Amino acid sequence: MMYKFIKILFTNIFILLFFTSIVNSKIIYVEKQVTGIGENYKMALRDAIKEAISQVNGLTQETSSIIKTIEKTITDNEGNDNFSSTDFQENIKEKSKGSVKSYEILRQGKNLDGFIEVEIKAIIAKFALSKDAKRKRIAVLPLRQTIDSSSIDPIKASRMLNQSLTNYLVQTRKFTVLDRDFDEEVFSELDSLSDSANIEDQAKIGQKLFADYILVGRLEAFDIQETEKKYLTSDVIKKVKTGIIDFNYRIIDVATKQIKYASKIREEINLKKQSQPMAFFIEQSSLKIGQEILYAIYPILIEKIKGDIAYLGQGGMQIEIGDIYDIYEMSDEVIKDSRTGEKLGKMEFKVGEAEIIDKNAKFSIAKIDSNDDLSENFKPVKYYVKPSKEQKKEKKTSKKKKKKKKIDEVF
Repeated sequence: MMYKFIKILFTNIFILLFFTSIVNSKIIYVEKQVTGIGENYKMALRDAIKEAISQVNGLTQETSSIIKTIEKTITDNEGNDNFSSTDFQENIKEKSKGSVKSYEILRQGKNLDGFIEVEIKAIIAKFALSKDAKRKRIAVLPLRQTIDSSSIDPIKASRMLNQSLTNYLVQTRKFTVLDRDFDEEVFSELDSLSDSANIEDQAKIGQKLFADYILVGRLEAFDIQETEKKYLTSDVIKKVKTGIIDFNYRIIDVATKQIKYASKIREEINLKKQSQPMAFFIEQSSLKIGQEILYAIYPILIEKIKGDIAYLGQGGMQIEIGDIYDIYEMSDEVIKDSRTGEKLGKMEFKVGEAEIIDKNAKFSIAKIDSNDDLSENFKPVKYYVKPSKEQKKEKKTSKKKKKKKKIDEVF
C-alpha cells in the first residue's frame, strides 16, 4: 500500500512540476489527427490520445506521467457511450492539467487483424519548456558494491555516496537528476543485471527512465582506517584517520548506447581534524567523482570576456576562489579515428590561464593571464577551461613542504 501511495504521489508531483515550469510560457494549441489501436474501444482511444500527446510534446517522463493519468481515467470509466461527451472531455482536460484541450472521434471500427481502431482529431497544448526542463537528464543508478572487508556497512556506504553524488550533480545546475524515480519494473530489471551486463541492457534502463545519461558505478573499497604515528622526539602518539575509496564508474549515453565517459578513482583522503570524518569522507569522494562527470559532459565554458576578466558558466561548490584553470580554444577541425571513421572530438589549443577571483551559485569570475587578447573576436563556445595540472602539482609540493617544515620544527 505504501509503495502504491508513493508511486501515485510521485506521478502527481511530476505532472505538477511539468506544468508549473511552463506557467509563464505562451501556450500554443496544435491539432493532430491520429489513429489508436487496441483490443477494445477503451484501449484504442487511450492509444490515440497517447499518440497525439507524444507527437506534439514528445515522450518524456513528464508526458508519460500525464498519459498514465489519462489512461487510468479512461480505464476507470464505465461504458463506452460517453467517451465523446462534453462532460467526459472536460474530465480528461482536468486530469491532464489542460494538456488535452479537446478531441473529436472521427471513426471507429475493426481492422483486418481484428483489432479496434479509433481515429480522433485532438487539440493538444504545446508548451515551451523552461530552461530547467531542457537540462540533460541523468539517472544515478543504485551503486553496486563488492567490498571484501570494511569498518563501514557496505550497503550504507553505497547509499550515502549515491545520495551525496546526486546532491552534487543537482547543485551544478547542469542536469535534471533522476534518483528516486525508479518504479517496481525498473528495480526488478536493475536487480537482474549483473556487473558484466552489456551496455545495451543498461541503456534500456535509461530509456525506461527517459534519461539522456545513466551513471553505473561499483564501489570496490570504502573504509576509514586509523593508524598511529609517534613523534621522534617524544612519546606522544597521535591517531590519524584516512578515508580510502576505490570506485569504478561509467556514464552511458542512452541514445547512442555508447560509453560517454569511464573512470576508476582510487583516493586516500586525510580526515585529520574532522569532527565528522564520515560526512567529510563522503562529501570529498562525491566531489571528486562529480567533478569528473561534469567536466566530461559539460566542459566549463567562458561565457563572456571583458578586458582581462572572464566570466565562467559554472559556480557552486566545485569552484574555489584562488583555483587556477587552463584556458583552451576549440578549433572547428575534427579529429577522426582513421580505422573506424568515428569522430573523436575537436582539436584544442591552450591559450592561457585563469585564476578564480569571485564566484556565486551560478557563475564565477576569473582573471586571465594570456599572451593573446582573448576578448578580440570572442564568441560563445570558443573557449573553455580545465583545472590546471600544474596547480595540482604545486598543491602537492606545498603540502610536502609544510610537512617537512613541521618535522624540522619538532626536531
